[in-house]
Amino acid sequence: MLKNFIQDCHLNFLIGSGLSMPYLATVGNTEALLTALSKNESLEKWQVEIIRCSILGKFFEDVVYKNLEVAKYRSTDTSMRDVLAQYNTFLSTLNRILILRKNTLLSKQVNLFTTNVDLFLERALDEAQLEFSDGFSGRMRPIFSLTNFKKSFMKRSSHYDNVSEMPGFNLLKVHGSLSWKTEGETVVYFDQSVIEKAKTKWDAIKGRCIQFGNTDGLTHFEAEVSKLTTAPDYEAFLEMYSELAIVNPTKEKFQETILNLNHYELLRIFSNELEKENSLLIILGFSLADEHLREIILRSANSNPTLKILVYCYNDAAKAEIEANIEKGNVPVRNNNLLTIGPNSDSTFDLATLNNEVFTPLLNKIGSEL
Repeated sequence: MLKNFIQDCHLNFLIGSGLSMPYLATVGNTEALLTALSKNESLEKWQVEIIRCSILGKFFEDVVYKNLEVAKYRSTDTSMRDVLAQYNTFLSTLNRILILRKNTLLSKQVNLFTTNVDLFLERALDEAQLEFSDGFSGRMRPIFSLTNFKKSFMKRSSHYDNVSEMPGFNLLKVHGSLSWKTEGETVVYFDQSVIEKAKTKWDAIKGRCIQFGNTDGLTHFEAEVSKLTTAPDYEAFLEMYSELAIVNPTKEKFQETILNLNHYELLRIFSNELEKENSLLIILGFSLADEHLREIILRSANSNPTLKILVYCYNDAAKAEIEANIEKGNVPVRNNNLLTIGPNSDSTFDLATLNNEVFTPLLNKIGSEL
């Protein structure tokens, strides 16, 4: 089934934070906490801010700061290198599949949509020396523009002047990236120096912020903040954190995003790609808890009967959660074109397993038919 879809469809992937595990943590209940906090009217302003600082600080420590190792080309962090190696295998396998694909009417391009702000995809594409567009052009001061996507990469032979299309990847980061920085109305590529500065500010206050686990709700914060009489100096950290060009995980993120043309347009591009005839969307490491992306996906599934959607679930519990999230959309899928796929009961669909059990066998099957 997957082989036929790959051969005949426009290829799109939606990649979530689950694919960067175990090196980076998933978003977890961060969205639910920040959303509940934004609607709370019983807390004082300084109490709201210390709770917000505590939540964002944990996300910063578990996800943002650890990307400094991803950006280092000589990092010795074995857990990071293990995840990066799997990304390399995944993308190199896709590249080979595009080369071997028999359909000459389709371009050799694949769209990689991701909600991840981490740098694994950029690093892996670069390290594997694959052709890709991440929206930036220029060398001395790369500037982001939506016109930089969907470029075709052609190779002309040196002896006979033959021209052939090279596989190309479009990397579309719908929630921004730790490699982005805003300068007025412009998004530029920048180093991660602001992360180091923010870490210094976070280290100075994290011992006085509220500690919490993945299952704690807002009531935990309300109880803990009531024990405090003053707030730590959280403003310095939050000010530095705000310099990151990323969309924070809250249910109100679309209201924030729509003010920024780039983020809004990336969502529009995602929607447009799903409306194309004979499109395939493969979802990896993403729970469909994001109601805005979920709405686009379910709407496209119903409006485009030629769209195929395959959701690979981490385990049985994740499969149940994803199916529950689909139900939350209150949009019955009429065309029977959305399929949730779980691993064997004694396995998990982490990236290594997906490579070993899905994409590498797929490549071997396509290659054996030539």
